[in-house]
Amino acid sequence: MWARALTGGGVARAVEQAQDELSLCRRIAQGERHLFAKLIDSYSGLVAGAIAAQGITGSEVEDLAQLTFINAYKGIAGFRGDSRLSSWLYRIAVNVARGHLKRLVLRPVAASVEEQAEAGQQPTDLRAGAADQHVQDRALAAALIQLTEPQRVCIGLYYFEELSYEEIAAATGYVLNTVRTHIRRGKLRLAELLDESLLGDEH
Repeated sequence: MWARALTGGGVARAVEQAQDELSLCRRIAQGERHLFAKLIDSYSGLVAGAIAAQGITGSEVEDLAQLTFINAYKGIAGFRGDSRLSSWLYRIAVNVARGHLKRLVLRPVAASVEEQAEAGQQPTDLRAGAADQHVQDRALAAALIQLTEPQRVCIGLYYFEELSYEEIAAATGYVLNTVRTHIRRGKLRLAELLDESLLGDEH
């Protein structure tokens, strides 16, 4: 992190940013709650992208993003500025997402008779469809986890949150060309991993 910051803007700029982030977190911890709303506005895309990069989609991304910020608010007094605020929030989001995925593994696929009738599906059809989707989601999640962390973040923000390269650069602090590189290499690696998973299913 520091290497990128130093080459991108110099020692003074990196130190100033770290001090600003630490000051912000201390003010929030001391009761200036309105500042936390600004923090959410600044990092909501990054948090959602980190969650989506774990293979989570739909409304669950928003729900888990809210949980991430709740956890961040509860723990913000413990932020010491050893890493960038974005990195700290990213780690919380990933932990929330992975905890959610672990719970899903233990949760049986089920639907009420009324829900099945409304969808025009027989119970077996619904279970089969849910199982297929579960397999696809698990394959994607397993593939994403094997990417490097910068690739996961950029891929998640680009495909799941539909941010532009410029918006991703602003959210992550990466140089624009670095964002392009992470996305290009991440796409190639995902293609390889997903092909391998499909071949594995056939055997």
